[in-house]
Amino acid sequence: MSTSKHDKDVKDNSIKPTNADTTKIINQTFDDAKNKARKAIDETHRGLPRYMQTVTNNQEQTVNAARDIIDNYIESQRDITNSFQSAWSSFFDNYFWISPKRITETYARTVSSISDRTIAAIRIWNGTTLASTETMRISTEYMRDNAIETSRVAVNDAKMLEEATHVSDTTSSSKSRNNNG
Repeated sequence: MSTSKHDKDVKDNSIKPTNADTTKIINQTFDDAKNKARKAIDETHRGLPRYMQTVTNNQEQTVNAARDIIDNYIESQRDITNSFQSAWSSFFDNYFWISPKRITETYARTVSSISDRTIAAIRIWNGTTLASTETMRISTEYMRDNAIETSRVAVNDAKMLEEATHVSDTTSSSKSRNNNG
């Protein structure tokens, strides 16, 4: 039951994958990963219209809600002012040196000022949201560029290491041949 060295080498080669087999497996693994990543990105891309519609809907709802709040606030303040004017007019005319008309006008200007500030706050919020979105887009571009550069450097390092190893193997083989010869 002794086996020859040739039979043992054949068995070892049939068990061990060759460099070509290993390279094929590695490449297939990376191709699979790349395909899965592309599928995930494609799915995300297909979902963008829905996402953008959600963002648009949220902004529209915010603007509509702000409009309703402002309208409601102004109308309630108008009602309060009119009630205030009629109910307290004679009281102020008889007991205070400031006229109810002047108080009412001041109050109405205050209400208008609050409405203007609310509208300005909404504009600022929308501007901030737009700026944040733009910042995120720019950051994503930089991330992509940096990832590409990092990959390029890593590939160059791997190639340099491969070349250095190959040169080292060649040098070692030459030295052993010179020592044996």
